[in-house]
Formats: sequence, structure tokens, C-alpha cells
Amino acid sequence: MSSYVDPGAARSSGEFVALLRLRREVAGLSYRQLERRARQDGGCLPPSTVATMLRRSTLPSRELVVAYVRACGGDADEVAAWVAVRTRLATTVEAPVERRGGVPSFPVPPRQLPPCGVALVGRRDRLAEVDAATGGAESPLVVVTGAPGVGKTALAVHWAHRVRDRFPDGQLYVELGASRPLADVLGELLAAVGVPAGSVPADDRQAAALFRSVVADRRVLLLVDGVVTAEQVRLLRPGGSDSCMVVTSRDRLVGLAVYDGARVVETPPLERGHAVRVLAQAAGERLVSAELTAAGRLAELCDRLPLALRIAATALDPSATTPIADLVVRMRAFGRLAALEVHGDPEVGLDAVFGRSWEALDEVSRGLLRALAALPPGGVTAVAAAAALETTVALARTALGRLVNAHLVVRLGDDRYAVPGLLREYAGSVLPAEEPAVA
Repeated sequence: MSSYVDPGAARSSGEFVALLRLRREVAGLSYRQLERRARQDGGCLPPSTVATMLRRSTLPSRELVVAYVRACGGDADEVAAWVAVRTRLATTVEAPVERRGGVPSFPVPPRQLPPCGVALVGRRDRLAEVDAATGGAESPLVVVTGAPGVGKTALAVHWAHRVRDRFPDGQLYVELGASRPLADVLGELLAAVGVPAGSVPADDRQAAALFRSVVADRRVLLLVDGVVTAEQVRLLRPGGSDSCMVVTSRDRLVGLAVYDGARVVETPPLERGHAVRVLAQAAGERLVSAELTAAGRLAELCDRLPLALRIAATALDPSATTPIADLVVRMRAFGRLAALEVHGDPEVGLDAVFGRSWEALDEVSRGLLRALAALPPGGVTAVAAAAALETTVALARTALGRLVNAHLVVRLGDDRYAVPGLLREYAGSVLPAEEPAVA
């Protein structure tokens, strides 16, 4: 079967997207394979972005079309053909959108929240915090923050489903990250609220202003997952007093609390009892109840992180007499991360999750995290950290503050700092850039 699909057959944006779907199918590529190909080409093509693009009938951005067709194996001529058809369709006069108050009205109120998944465990107090932060304020802004793998997204999505009736004009959801272009995110949001692709400004700030105009007089919830910087939030934030924005981030984004009135909701690791319940939820009540003591030990070895606990449930050997105790032994003997490796889908493993936080650090913070990982696990003072890093105490305190805000280091009492166990193991395994791994 030929891999060529003729984009010229498209007579509407919906047909154009249908042909894009066909292009991937004839290429025989998964979303993750497309992402890897785009990355090798110096681009960015997250699976969630591709899934959203192919699910809708609105024109994707030019940059997204280029990256997608290239990743599907298209050469320069084919890419140019797709771009030309997209340009033609974007300039075609589309059916007018009903307007209200001078801005487009929503053709269908967007309902974009992802599924809740499994029942939320041990987060009642945090849900109450988000309720309090959004209950009476005008245009509330909430930052749900915590360590990688702690369950920030699950908390935010669960809360959003509980209150969706408060936002009858729509619930919007987008995924961010360090490398995803804001132009793509704004294009998604504007498409969701009824703005034709050809009417989306190329400039990010103009597109953001148009989005604020469209939702200004409406009750909309915007949930943004994986925020990296405060500027991303400021650009995407709705301006209307009846709208609400909730973001998740591994960083505390303290600037939003200082300058933008955001409420920061910390998501700590689970209490031990709740962590065991998550393990039972994933592995089965009967199995866990038969090994409660070992389950408690396993919860601690997983740092009581929901993600690590669910991965641990998949690592249990059901044929063993004591599968939980056996996994505890393996983790202690061969390392926690090695025992919790996810085979077949490394992108969801702990190495990948921690790696995204690692990549966001500057070199000084990385060096300090490595140094802390090599020091005694009971915690060290800023003075000891400065000595290990061979720097001044003032610079060490600044770097420690960045690591605490990024939830990679925990501040203990008496001015002591420690790296949690799983992160400690990860930081100790990452070689400095100047010391390449030996084959």
C-alpha cells in the first residue's frame, strides 16, 4: 500500500484532518513513534497533541502539520503540498459563527476533562483546599503542586469533575510542558470555543487576547496540566471574573502567588495507610491484606508516591508465595528504580518522570542534587551542602531553595535538607555531562 495520501482531495477542514489520520495509518506509526521521529528532527510532537488534532475537525496549525507530515515520512515536496492545502482551506470563507456580545459563541460547550480514572485516596483535605480557594474569589487561580509522581493531575482532574456543573459554558483541558509551543495550546483553546482556524492570530499574545475576549463573559473552567513557568499561566489565564483556572506544576511557581493572587495547594506524599490502600486498589485487596506488614514496607520504599505504588503493583510476581515481600527484597538488593522499571513503555516509568524534572534544572542545581544524593540520607545542612559543592553557603542556600520549590529536596528541621529515596537513587545514577557513560 502506498504511503502517499493526496491532501488536495480535502474540501473542508474536517476532510483535511481525516486525511491526516489516514496518512498516519498508511505509515503504520503509533503516536509515540511519531513523537520520537519529530524529536530526532529537532521538533516537538507530543502524543496528546496529535490525538487532539486528529480528534477534531478544525485545521491544525501550520507548524503542527509540518512536524506531523515529516514524522510520517513525508519529504519536502509532500510537506509543501500539505501546507498549501492547509493555506487554501484557512483562507476559504467558512460558515459564519453565531456571535454574542461581539465575540463568537460556542457551537458546543467544550467538555474536555479527561476521565477521573480510579478513586482518589487520601486527598480529602487537599480537595477542600481547592474548594476554599475557588469558592468566593473572582477569577480564581490555583496551583496544585508537588513532587513528580505524587498525583497532582489526578487531584486536579478529580476536583474539576466534582465542580463541573459550576461552569456550564465549558471545561477546557490542555497539557503543557517545557517544549510544547504555546501557539499550539492557544490554537486548541480557540478551536474549542468556536474560533475558526483561519481566524487564529499568529502572534501568541494576540491569540491569548482573543481567547480572553471569547470567554470574558462566560463561566469557564480551564485546567492546565504540566505548567513549567509562571509566564505560561499568565498568557493563558482567562480574564472574566466568572472563570476559574487550575494548573498543575512540579514547581511552586511562587511568583504567581506573589503577583497574581494564586493559591498554592501542596500535594504531599500519601500517609502510610493511604499508600497501602492505593497499593490494594492496584494489586487487589486480597493480596495486600495477606501481606499487610510487607505492604507497609513497600509503601515506604515507594516514598508513598501513587505513581510508584501503581508501578510496584505491576511488578509483583503473582506466582510467588509472598509477592509483596519478594518485591521488597528485590528493591533492597538491586535498587528501587531497577525493580520498578516499566518494560514496554519507558515513557511512563519513574526514570522518565524524574528525568523531566532533572532536565528543567540548571547545572548548579543538578550538581547540588548529585552531591546531596552522595551524602548521608538523614539530611545535611546548607554548610555541608556548600562544602560538597565547593561553593559559598549563600549560593548553596539559593540552589537548595530552587530544589525545594521544585519538590526534589525536602527541608527538614534545624536547617537540614534531604533527597527522598527514589529521587536520591535517580540523582546518584545520572552522570555529569562531562563524564560520559562508558560502554
